[in-house]
Amino acid sequence: MGFFKKQLLDIIQWLDNSQDTLVYMYPMEDQEIQYGAQLVVRPGQMAVFVDQGQIADVFGPGTYKLETENLPFLGDLKGWAYGFKSPFKSDVFFVSTKEMLNNKWGTPGPIWIPDPQFGQVQIRAFGTYTFSINDPKQFIEMVSSTNKTYTKDAINTQLKDYIINHFSDAIGSLNVTVAHIASQYNEISKQMIQDVGEAFRMFGLQLNTFTVNNISLPEELQKSLQELTDMNIRGSVDTDRLTRIQSIRQMDIMEKSAENKGLNGMMQSGMGLTMGMQMGQAFNQNMQNMQNMQNTSAAYNPTQPTQQSEEIPVASISAGVKCTNCGQILSETAKFCNECGTKVEVAIPKKRFCPECGVPAVEGAKFCNECGTKL
Repeated sequence: MGFFKKQLLDIIQWLDNSQDTLVYMYPMEDQEIQYGAQLVVRPGQMAVFVDQGQIADVFGPGTYKLETENLPFLGDLKGWAYGFKSPFKSDVFFVSTKEMLNNKWGTPGPIWIPDPQFGQVQIRAFGTYTFSINDPKQFIEMVSSTNKTYTKDAINTQLKDYIINHFSDAIGSLNVTVAHIASQYNEISKQMIQDVGEAFRMFGLQLNTFTVNNISLPEELQKSLQELTDMNIRGSVDTDRLTRIQSIRQMDIMEKSAENKGLNGMMQSGMGLTMGMQMGQAFNQNMQNMQNMQNTSAAYNPTQPTQQSEEIPVASISAGVKCTNCGQILSETAKFCNECGTKVEVAIPKKRFCPECGVPAVEGAKFCNECGTKL
């Protein structure tokens, strides 16, 4: 009866009740197909005939009568110059071309992404993507091979690896800082479809949609960004203070990131160089800001009397001063007499200031003309 059963095989079709099968090999006894049998390929499917390890024919959706006219490539492989009437052997693979939905991706651990403000930052991310097979021949040759069934779970792990490997590069190409990354989900998704799509096409796949559901930042960075946002909204800090806080927060974040022991030596070296440059710039900026604040404070403090030396050189006195030794008239900038070589200095009386308010006192005054304090 087995002989008659295999000879009476006249309809080849795949009723796919699953949602995740990519390739299904039609079961046949001794792989014999009745001449004139019907091949039924439903929408969302393609049928691939494989003979002796070579892909012979590919059929799209429709109903076909398996005769010499409908199997030109298979006929060429077997050398059927005059057609054939007996059963023939061939493997038939049904390939699902429908879109595979709800495929999840995510970073298994924190990954580093470039950031124009902080150098590099660790993040976690996850989302979903959809794909479909657009080249069944290439998919069978490179992926499923002779497997009788092949599901999307068998390839999802490899596809996720491609996604994670390209994720950092996609964000880096957009040059977006982590402070604004939440508003760039759509742009990141478009960039990923473009970048990862190339890798998918190598397997005969097409990346149809890519979605970023969430990108989470380190806790320290989230707190820092929240503090800076709150202060900007309240307007409670000036520009110099905001700059100092940003520099301090930036160094804190880089210090926390440097404590991650999971990085390899090359990554640590690159991060060390970046963090060193960033910390040096932040330190110099802080020192400059502090110096500017001190200078500004000293310039506008009315209670701080201006200290002057007991004597100033003759250079600050008008021209016409005589040498105390020989009486020679000296120039305005002369410090020594050009006649006898005597050092010329003119004593200037020390200027008095009010001990109460610090205002300069008028020469000969006994009381301050500003606050009335006795001098």
